Amino acid sequence: MPTRLSEIWPELERVAREEGVLHLGASDIDDTHAPLFAQWIEHGHHASMAYLAKNVSIRTHPRERYPWARSAVVILIPYSAERPLAPEHALSHHIARYALGDDYHEVLDRILRRFEPLFGDAKTWRYVDTGPLSDRSLAAQAGLGWIGRNGMLIHEEHGSYFFIGTLLTALENDISATTVADRCGACTRCIDACPTNAILPDRTLDSARCISYATIEHRGALEIEAHGNAFGCDICQEACPWNHAPAPTHPAFAPRDTYRATPVTDLLRFTQSDFSALFQKSAVKRAKLAGMLRNVEALTGGDDRGMLKS
Repeated sequence: MPTRLSEIWPELERVAREEGVLHLGASDIDDTHAPLFAQWIEHGHHASMAYLAKNVSIRTHPRERYPWARSAVVILIPYSAERPLAPEHALSHHIARYALGDDYHEVLDRILRRFEPLFGDAKTWRYVDTGPLSDRSLAAQAGLGWIGRNGMLIHEEHGSYFFIGTLLTALENDISATTVADRCGACTRCIDACPTNAILPDRTLDSARCISYATIEHRGALEIEAHGNAFGCDICQEACPWNHAPAPTHPAFAPRDTYRATPVTDLLRFTQSDFSALFQKSAVKRAKLAGMLRNVEALTGGDDRGMLKS
């Protein structure tokens, strides 16, 4: 049975290539951003996401929950950085790019599962945006980028249009990782572009002012303007100069033709079955039918005749 990551690293790289992984790295599991996360919670910037407050101690002392864990394997998978050509008011114009294809949770989980047999009897635990550790922090510690002013992980060559998957392992981390220098410099384009002033000086977000939070996680009436977004938001990434040369889209995340062909106003007439059919295996289901109806009503003023609010 392997005891160190280096013993199986060539095989991990082979599987990563086969699965269209953009970058592969390794990190210790200690989260260097844990103190910042604790401050973020203390200041209430998690808004109604109370479940996040339960993760503070785990992020600070991850081995209390995972005493067997010695390393984290981190993968980056690119999604579409470009919106497809579509008729005016098509649904694809109003959904964040990461949600234009298949549900990333399922896709990355499947890819991480392919790694697991390489570890033999050594314990592993996979998660994709669902665990108590910061995937962006672990990715940065693995040398895959730096945390930008907008809180996104930024890769010098490929920007920030990618998903992060993490596999905790019982193997010792002996894979060297070079810390990537912060290259945001004096640039504040993301901060200047955010229409709701959600980006904080410490490179975190005030969730209550974030359009992504408002249109996906928030329940009840919208408390901020969504600025043309029905699910998520890409404004800060669109403004980032490091996104000038994104990587080719992984096939699983190619924008769906059905989103190009569906006017966003059609959702105002949707039943639950309509919603489930259109967004099958899609991250959009996170907002639920009620949330999407709320968002589209705010976007259109409740007009289902194909007209959007100016």
